[in-house]
Amino acid sequence: MFKDEIWEKLAPAGELFAFSVCMLSRDKLVVSGVKNVLFADSTRVALKLHGETLSIEGEELKIAEIGGGDIFITGHMGGLHFE
Repeated sequence: MFKDEIWEKLAPAGELFAFSVCMLSRDKLVVSGVKNVLFADSTRVALKLHGETLSIEGEELKIAEIGGGDIFITGHMGGLHFE
């Protein structure tokens, strides 16, 4: 993914960011640094990040791809909330 290219440009030696959130449009979201999926249905996805929880709310949400600490979510994003 091109996020790896961006990561190389932004992050000097060592870990600079514990997680990253990238909205590719209102219908596509990529989150890196995911430790666990706490909850997922068509209106809400809750992710455990490094020391925080990210809740994504919307409609027709789907986990399109997951692996290696990255998650790709599709659907109509209504809002993001950190807890």
